[in-house]
Amino acid sequence: MKKVIFAFVVIAISIASCTKKSAPTTDVKQSDGATVFAGNCKGCHGAEGVKDSRTPNLQTIALDKNGLINSITHGKGHMPAFEDKLSAAEIAAVADLIVGWHNK
Repeated sequence: MKKVIFAFVVIAISIASCTKKSAPTTDVKQSDGATVFAGNCKGCHGAEGVKDSRTPNLQTIALDKNGLINSITHGKGHMPAFEDKLSAAEIAAVADLIVGWHNK
């Protein structure tokens, strides 16, 4: 009986570890925000955050870093949620990139 329970626990842990992207073991650098943005956001928002009238202008958007993190994580309007696609560090790096555009 103990072997069955142990096997079940091992299988459950294996499945759980495959269902959600785990956080990277090292910090994502702010400069990596551009790489994450290019791979996940550029298609809809354009390379510099300004594509067309169908998407918000990210260079002038009225959200602070926390608002950006919330929108990226949970989605907003037509924008999908990225909480299962990007780590918290990657989301923060993209938010830092966008905030940096505001400070140009």
